[in-house]
Amino acid sequence: MPYPFTSLMICCCGWIRTTIDPTDEFILLGCDGIWDCLTNEQAVQYVRSRLDSKTPTEIGKEILDEIISVDPRATQGIGGDNMTIMIIDLKPRSRSYRQREE
Repeated sequence: MPYPFTSLMICCCGWIRTTIDPTDEFILLGCDGIWDCLTNEQAVQYVRSRLDSKTPTEIGKEILDEIISVDPRATQGIGGDNMTIMIIDLKPRSRSYRQREE
């Protein structure tokens, strides 16, 4: 039986391999709905400016709340696509938000 989803496509390689440098602060993963609303630089700055005082989960919720469209028809779909974000803090022990958790 042929694969029924012949019109689906992936816009980039599904796997990316990289080396984490000791100066890297976090990893930010997001689906295409995120990148429709923010540039790479905007997303990185958003996370970086909050990461010391807020958990990655809090930042993820806030960023999604800010970019979701109230009316996707008015924004021509921008902010209305599926949006998934994952923020991985590579230096959690150095963050002040850890003091709140303890």
